[in-house]
Amino acid sequence: MVVGLVAHCHNHTAHGYRNDAMKPDMYPGRLFGSLLLAGGLLASSQGVASGPQCSTLPPLPGGITTETVESDTLCNIDFSSTSVAICPKTWSTSPAALIYDLRDTSWAGKSGEFEAQVCPRGRKARDEARAELAVFKHSMNGRDTSATYAPSSLLYADLARWLGLRIYIPVAALQEFPRMWYLERVARYGEALTADKSSVRMLHAAWQATVNTLSQPDDSTMATEMLSGDGASLWGVNLLFTGKRYGPEVNGTRASGWGKGQNRDFQQTAPFLLLRHDQPLSEATRLAINEARTNSEMAQALPEDIAAQQVQWWASEVIEIVLLDYLLGQQDRIGNIDYQWRWFWVEDQKVSSRPAKTAQAPADLAVYKPIRLRATWLNDNDAGVRTSYANFSRLTGMLDGLRRFDPMLYTRIRLLSRDFAAQGPVYQAIRDNYRIRSKELEKIATRLAEIDTKLSAACKAGELRWDLDATAIISAAKADTAAVTCDI
Repeated sequence: MVVGLVAHCHNHTAHGYRNDAMKPDMYPGRLFGSLLLAGGLLASSQGVASGPQCSTLPPLPGGITTETVESDTLCNIDFSSTSVAICPKTWSTSPAALIYDLRDTSWAGKSGEFEAQVCPRGRKARDEARAELAVFKHSMNGRDTSATYAPSSLLYADLARWLGLRIYIPVAALQEFPRMWYLERVARYGEALTADKSSVRMLHAAWQATVNTLSQPDDSTMATEMLSGDGASLWGVNLLFTGKRYGPEVNGTRASGWGKGQNRDFQQTAPFLLLRHDQPLSEATRLAINEARTNSEMAQALPEDIAAQQVQWWASEVIEIVLLDYLLGQQDRIGNIDYQWRWFWVEDQKVSSRPAKTAQAPADLAVYKPIRLRATWLNDNDAGVRTSYANFSRLTGMLDGLRRFDPMLYTRIRLLSRDFAAQGPVYQAIRDNYRIRSKELEKIATRLAEIDTKLSAACKAGELRWDLDATAIISAAKADTAAVTCDI
């Protein structure tokens, strides 16, 4: 079947963000107030017939995970509410908007004041809000800017769920803002707040490019990527991130600099080395840890007594990262891998997990003998798919020399390859719904065929051990490989 066009889910009453009885704003036009405190930029009111629109894509057909609850939640934000604020990002390199819930705070019903007074505080703005509702990111690919491509975040989220990956990737909802609405409420503000700051020179250039495209789309080479088909709206994705940044133990030392260097450093981490060791799992884990620790920086990040299951779990996640990055042409992974502490246990022969808020196992899980591990959260997935990006997983041979793999992932990736080769339902759904160019889709198809060929050849040559099964790792049991076959 062919998945149809995305269905709009308008921003109505879920979560109580809308209050029709609320008194009118003291800030006309729902912009920043009469005067932005930072830079003295006068905010003009823009009459908008139709406001922000959010869409959720249907699950890719035949996927393992089909739930869309999280992405639906991202579409339940009411931007007309005076208890919803939106701030331009003023740190790092890529432009984005931070969307905050102000209910039950001193800023409730005062989003205009919050935007004028608190948004200039940058990251600290979230400390004044009840919660961060979403981060909105749009495409940005200028000469002096960082690389961001909205379709990439959508594909990472949905392909991960189709493949049944264990790494956590934020779901993404397709968000559109009226062009002039976003220009006046967010983009000009971001440009003003980042002006004359050398530490965010690249970000300022990106905000300038955003302003230029939104104000004069006919003169912008970026308009095709950034704007909807009729040019009336800026489009991108809503996401919600969590997790803390790994150190060298997973991200690598990065001692060799950006590009191929740090991607080769990544391959010297214990979990990556484990993927290339051919010994039985326990012995290979010990050897990988010892080899990684020969680097002094890695020795500090990776203690001698680190649990073998932790490194094995990381290895099972690293191969998922490598596969996705190779498939989707990611150029900005290393240094952007995060984690969350979680409890893992086996129940009914399946692995379950939940966040670990303390080091002590919850009483209700005691019977399962859970283990506490750092689980990988892949938040930054917006520098893929676009054909101009450098595919460092491919360029540095990350899929070469593998000696162990997850049997379920092997099966799923080969099924996906068959679908693409036949231009089946998954291929058609991506072609029709994800706003990518035909040449980008064909690049994905080509790389998928390469992955399929590599894995099939390694399997038939007897080079792969099938001991990265999730249940086997968590239960510290020997993986059952009897049912693994090379041909699907």
